[in-house]
Amino acid sequence: MSKIFLDNNSTTQIDPEVFDSMVPYFLEKFGNSSSTTHYYGWEAEAAVDIAREQISDLINCNEKEIIFTSGATESNNISLQNLIYSKKNHLITMSIEHKAILDVCNYLESKDIKTTYIKPDTNGLISLEKLIDSIKPETKLISIMHVNNEVGVIQPIEQIGQICRKNNILFHVDAAQSYGKVNIDVKKMNIDLLSISGHKIYGPKGIGALFINENVKINPIFFGGSQEKSTRPGTLPVPLIVGFGTASKIAKEKMKQECENILKLKKILIDKIKDKIPDVIVNGDIEQGIAGNLNISFPSLKGQSIVNSLSKIAVSSGSACTSTSKVSHVLLGIGLNKQLIQSSIRIGIGRFNTKSEILVAAENIISTVKNKARL
Repeated sequence: MSKIFLDNNSTTQIDPEVFDSMVPYFLEKFGNSSSTTHYYGWEAEAAVDIAREQISDLINCNEKEIIFTSGATESNNISLQNLIYSKKNHLITMSIEHKAILDVCNYLESKDIKTTYIKPDTNGLISLEKLIDSIKPETKLISIMHVNNEVGVIQPIEQIGQICRKNNILFHVDAAQSYGKVNIDVKKMNIDLLSISGHKIYGPKGIGALFINENVKINPIFFGGSQEKSTRPGTLPVPLIVGFGTASKIAKEKMKQECENILKLKKILIDKIKDKIPDVIVNGDIEQGIAGNLNISFPSLKGQSIVNSLSKIAVSSGSACTSTSKVSHVLLGIGLNKQLIQSSIRIGIGRFNTKSEILVAAENIISTVKNKARL
């Protein structure tokens, strides 16, 4: 029997409407969008243009400010590796960022780019005072994840953007977990660079985008073609782009109602668990958190991981990109001890989950924790 999927932070099921929109571009409308001498190419180029508009419409930017990539990881690399070309050699980020940021920072440090890693408060949120204190004359860029992928906290992006603008610092945001789920206005938030992925919003895997403010110059980090203003060369995957565009359009239409529905399901789940296991700990700031994320620890388990023991639901203990790691750097970063980290699970509730599934999940978690606590 297949498990109930509650790992929507790692990826999402493709929406049937998204899938249907992609099919013609695999079978019939298969042209290369860079082929400008015939109808097949024009047809593909038009589809890409529509998707670019649909994506830009969700973050309030000009469609010409969107370039397509393979996903947020690549977008992060393009954004941060541009520091190599800068006279200023300092960047600021958080210690609980995704590895797609931290690993790039590690590489940049080998290139004499200095990095300041700000530790969050115990609720997972950044201290704006610490951020301001970290700014130096040589600070070129600040990179902060909008929504943390493990504990779901929403960082104060608009306030950070104001700090960046006041100090003439570029502002990059990894929005892989927030795009299509919370409101993003790159103009209002003073964002210069924004990384997003298709598979987090019920679109296809292998496609993402990078918003680049029209006033910001970005150098390519690899070469081989003139596509995407030469910033991201290579033949565009038209079917995936079409799917990403459709997913973005659906997200804009459904975001408010979907968020309300998911919040109701999360409340049912946590209330059921707390009723039977009152010492459960919610990690992160639940008031300043995204609707679908719930990260909880069970002190009674004495450090035993329960993820593999949950027979009816598919959840995780942290980021899919770091699932082989023994201890979550995010949970360490907000002050949890090893025992609580090892007894934590990350639950991601999504568009296609139902109340009946949530009730099954609650029952499965409660029985599993109680059985393990007796051992």
